[in-house]
Amino acid sequence: MSIHNATTPAKADRSHLEGRARYGQYYWCVKSDLSEDGEIYVYADAVRYEAGGVLFVARQDDGGERINLALAAGQWTAIFAASCLDGHAVAVEHWKGEVAR
Repeated sequence: MSIHNATTPAKADRSHLEGRARYGQYYWCVKSDLSEDGEIYVYADAVRYEAGGVLFVARQDDGGERINLALAAGQWTAIFAASCLDGHAVAVEHWKGEVAR
């Protein structure tokens, strides 16, 4: 009878990847005066709100997390899941000035 030893595969090197493959599976728009056009687009797996601020977080292969973007309280006014094609809010049916369907 042979015994098979389980081995852990090598961690994939994702440093050459961009966009959702490296930073998170969701695309978000943040309305903020910190940007010249009033919008910041960011990839992240999760969004967390802490003390009025917001964190955009990517999950790591080792189970940890990485903060992709952090904005302090008062530095943002709205956040929504955005289309990678045109940046419009994907889960909103009507939003004058933002979503035109």
